[in-house]
Amino acid sequence: MIEKPAKSILEIDDLHVHFVSKEETVKAVNGLSLRINSGKTLGLVGETGAGKTTTALTILNLVPQPQGKIIGGRILLDGIDILAESESAMEDIRGNTVSMIFQDPMTSLNPVMTVGEQIAEVLKLHRGLDSKEAMQLAKEMLETVGIPGSRSNEYPHQFSGGMKQRVLIALGLTCKPKLLIADEPTTALDVTIQAQVLKLMGDLKDEFNMAMLMITHDLGIVAEICDDVAVMYAGSIVESGTLEEIFDYKRHPYTEGLFNSLPDIGNKSHELVPIQGLMPNPADLPAGCPFHPRCEYAMSKCAEERPYTRWFSDTHYAACWLYEASDKPMLKSRDYAKGQQKAI
Repeated sequence: MIEKPAKSILEIDDLHVHFVSKEETVKAVNGLSLRINSGKTLGLVGETGAGKTTTALTILNLVPQPQGKIIGGRILLDGIDILAESESAMEDIRGNTVSMIFQDPMTSLNPVMTVGEQIAEVLKLHRGLDSKEAMQLAKEMLETVGIPGSRSNEYPHQFSGGMKQRVLIALGLTCKPKLLIADEPTTALDVTIQAQVLKLMGDLKDEFNMAMLMITHDLGIVAEICDDVAVMYAGSIVESGTLEEIFDYKRHPYTEGLFNSLPDIGNKSHELVPIQGLMPNPADLPAGCPFHPRCEYAMSKCAEERPYTRWFSDTHYAACWLYEASDKPMLKSRDYAKGQQKAI
């Protein structure tokens, strides 16, 4: 029996997003392309300032105005051209087709509404339920994420950080979207609660057969929950592949640097190897490859021309001049994947 090809829930092609002011133009996203298939989780990884959150907001067509401008590219969400839709159409798409869990659970909930009212409001808006039906379903959603329905009449300040994050997950899943975007969902949580929240998200993703975009800088989270990984630097994807390809067969120097800058739990005497320098100013990006000022492999060509994309398999590619004439893999980085996955 021939398997049907996986359906793409999200396709982004050559996306460019700038923030324009009188003083400067910040190039936040520069030629980004990625794809997420139904039922899969893609980890979008990179340092602070790489453009990850801007990418997420663009998927929702919520780039801050008037400074934010989508200069070019295309976003297809379940076949819908997001950038061509009106604001009224987007209001229906947000919540129904795509939902987002924002970074800080402490500030993402309305402090003067009970958590039940906030979930019920979504149900009334998107599913046309009356107040009684919406509140009943709100209680059921709280139960789904491990919060007693009896707490639906309580306010956000009465919940711990981990419980608030569960409320946000309930809000995001209320209308069973086809794509869930999670922007650093465990940043404010301790390690124990983080593990519980990640397991909950993974279980609910499988239960509802959703696709998920997990935005993070934590490779441990990626190892635990993601099927595929896209590594982002200075507004574009520099390497992308399956979890195994990125962890075991990394090809881009930046990806190598991310892994080498993490502790090796199998060798306590090993010193960390940080990536030298800082993420470039998005208002003044270097010519050629944006990573070349920090790259130990940099050649003269790297400072002159933007590298083309080299494919190593049907799912794995990297944008680097090192592979212009060869596909020899990086050999200097540590074998980190097995140890990291055991540590989770």
